Amino acid sequence: MSDDYGFLAPFYQPLSRLVFGKDLIAANSCFSSFAQDRHSLIIGGGDGSAYKDWDGRYTGEYWDTSAKMAELAGRNLKKSRIRVHCGHWLGDGTFDVVFLPFVLDTLLDSEIDELVRQVHAALKPGGRVILSDFFTPATFFQRALQRLMLISFRLFTNHRRKDLPEYANYFDSDAWEKESSKVWRKGWIRAQLYLKKQGSTG
Repeated sequence: MSDDYGFLAPFYQPLSRLVFGKDLIAANSCFSSFAQDRHSLIIGGGDGSAYKDWDGRYTGEYWDTSAKMAELAGRNLKKSRIRVHCGHWLGDGTFDVVFLPFVLDTLLDSEIDELVRQVHAALKPGGRVILSDFFTPATFFQRALQRLMLISFRLFTNHRRKDLPEYANYFDSDAWEKESSKVWRKGWIRAQLYLKKQGSTG
């Protein structure tokens, strides 16, 4: 398995904090209370820094395709009962909460559609999805920085997208209810909490 994002692992957090301060960590962790004493799934959690304060009340699984990121995540999640895996989550298991931290913007539209369907099927009735990611930039500086990031990722990590997904297209109102949303950087960075509707088929 290729480790396209592995080279970022040693300096991902210093670079992230230099550019975004603590905003990315805050976006990934702001709804963590929903995972306490529940079975959780984290897909594409990077180095797991946003969850390093999780303790034994947190159980479930973490998946990332980068071996180096997964190794760091294992250290950051050591106080929890989250099992760390390297590879692609294949849709197995049943969960109360699913975290999608800055992962959908790395996938093609067809892959996002399939992943959200798998997540919907794996969630228990009344389960929740926590999506954190970049959204439409609000300023010229943000647009320029986003374009630079996309170009850099395409050059150095085999990143396949040239734009951001239209996230709302994958969380339609028939299957999902958006319960809450928090924003940073004038809405460029957001965390959204979605509830799986009772009886929905995804």
